[in-house]
Amino acid sequence: MILKKDIHHPNDVMNKYFENVMPEKLKDYFKLPGKFISNFPTKIFRRDGSECEMDWLMLVEDGRGEFLIHAEFQSYAVDDEKIEIIADCTDYSKIYYGRPVLTVIIMTEGYGSSVKEFKRTSSDILKPIYICMSEEEVIERLNNLEEKILNHKKLTDDEALDIAFLPMFAPKNKAHDITEKVTRLFREDTSLTGAFRNDVAFGLSIMIRKYFDLTPKGKELLKMIEPELDASKLRDVIDFEVDYIKKSYEKELSEKDMVLAEKDTILAEKDTILAEKDKKIEELKAKLKVVEDD
Repeated sequence: MILKKDIHHPNDVMNKYFENVMPEKLKDYFKLPGKFISNFPTKIFRRDGSECEMDWLMLVEDGRGEFLIHAEFQSYAVDDEKIEIIADCTDYSKIYYGRPVLTVIIMTEGYGSSVKEFKRTSSDILKPIYICMSEEEVIERLNNLEEKILNHKKLTDDEALDIAFLPMFAPKNKAHDITEKVTRLFREDTSLTGAFRNDVAFGLSIMIRKYFDLTPKGKELLKMIEPELDASKLRDVIDFEVDYIKKSYEKELSEKDMVLAEKDTILAEKDTILAEKDKKIEELKAKLKVVEDD
């Protein structure tokens, strides 16, 4: 099954789903080079022996031959630790499969503050290609989607995938409005049919659950695309979200516990200092009493 217990973010679930059901369309959507041949296994062992799983590894070919594309989906800035992990994955893929590797990082936010390269030596430098979507591009694509659907024009594959991905790339302050608008447009569309339409609806349902949960608005939007969602897939989304929310709360509580523990340590240190001062004060009082008695 596509959904895994070790995936804890809605974006990961949607990306992993599309990688498996329509990898060629997804590759073309992100304008990645080459002709798609096949997906490759994503679990690897890093240099330190720890296990790691890449987001996506695919084999493609162009006029020069076959090569691998290692793609990572990021919902936050890439720091020094993350880019080192990505570099390890790229190195492993290059050595194990004996093919050149193109590294791509697809960002929903945090590009400006992301580390842009990783250097092991002067001749071993990873400079991944970053792919992101600006707010202006999101709005432009949304307007195009609206114009084509309301005028009953056939959507291209990329435009169809916009229905699922525009909510993911939407800026936080507009994500709810864009998700709702895309959902209402999807209900009006008549050009998408069959399994492709159902797959797009499934991706959209994940974004609805991401932003609206099972609020009245979330239920209303899910109801609009209910004909395209089979019960098992919708059940997976709901189960995933419950697990995701639970783990998010657990992480938040764990972080708060760490903060409280640090504060307790600081307070304990201050108590020790105060106790020492109290002791000195008592010693001074004792000396003062001796002087007064004399």
